[in-house]
Amino acid sequence: MQKKAKRKNDRHFLITVSDKQGTQHFKLPKFVKPLLIGISLSLTLGLLVSNILVFSQHNELSQTKSQSDSLEDAFVKLSSKNSQLNQSLKLEHGEKELMSVVLTQMEEISGVNSGINSSIVDRLTTISNHFAAKELDFEELYGRVDLLEESIGLEDTESEKNSTALGERIELASLSVSQQKILHDSIPNGYPTANTGITSAFGKRIHPTTKQSSFHNGIDLKAARGTEIYATADGIIKDAGYNKLSGNRVVLSHNLGFQTRYAHLSEMTVKTGDVVQKGDLIGLSGNTGRSDGPHLHYEIRYLDKPHNPVDFINWEFGNQEIFTNVRGIQWQSLISLINKQISRPTLQLSQVAL
Repeated sequence: MQKKAKRKNDRHFLITVSDKQGTQHFKLPKFVKPLLIGISLSLTLGLLVSNILVFSQHNELSQTKSQSDSLEDAFVKLSSKNSQLNQSLKLEHGEKELMSVVLTQMEEISGVNSGINSSIVDRLTTISNHFAAKELDFEELYGRVDLLEESIGLEDTESEKNSTALGERIELASLSVSQQKILHDSIPNGYPTANTGITSAFGKRIHPTTKQSSFHNGIDLKAARGTEIYATADGIIKDAGYNKLSGNRVVLSHNLGFQTRYAHLSEMTVKTGDVVQKGDLIGLSGNTGRSDGPHLHYEIRYLDKPHNPVDFINWEFGNQEIFTNVRGIQWQSLISLINKQISRPTLQLSQVAL
């Protein structure tokens, strides 16, 4: 009998519940115990996940509010600049009306003494035509800016057009040939080697040798061993040496904060400190370092932050889509800097004190 009772107790477990009314005991089958433990763990895990989601949503809302405040401040500044421009245009219009009145009076005087006043009338007519042409130039300029902004993908809603100062819109959208030439020579663009295809894109990927997920800071270009590699912009060789991961690697520093990197080379034809121009030979492709086959690893960085090289490779002279395709670069500030460089006189070697 004792053995039977013991076997019966082995099939159950006891739960004790105490409250103000006393203590109660509940005998439950043993198979219920794992179920209760599983339910408790599920509830605990659910509460933890819910707290994480709530915290994440709270952070996103805080970031959105901060961005909204920044946009509101920028809108106020643009509205102020637009008011200044409107005042300037009103002054131009007032000057035109004043010259029209003066012209009418001089024409009346010219009837009395046409010989004396004919030259004055001609001069005033020229001035009046100048103001009229100037007004037309402003209208044409606005239209040109609108077209250029639309072509490069700038915001083009009516309210935003009215709130943007004309000077800033022109400076970003309407670049002179000299400005475009400096940008195209200073900022990396085009392929560093013959376009034979991209074997590994920019961003997250499974590394071909480690077989682990990692972030690819550049792109891999298909290139047989010994393929010529060229600089994609003017610059100075910051480093040309061996790296256990990149193999033979050339790091090229460019103007305006840009940098390009060329890795896994079989041979380097430049050394640290060399000055190179866009299109100069800097090495030959290979399979050095941590690599699973001959190719060129190509990176483009701005202030040491990697950017997708494809956007720069597709950038052609005269095409301004890069200003909207590539984020995180203060293009307006770079253009202002280029304007200052253009306005400075060229420094000759003879002017430098040795």
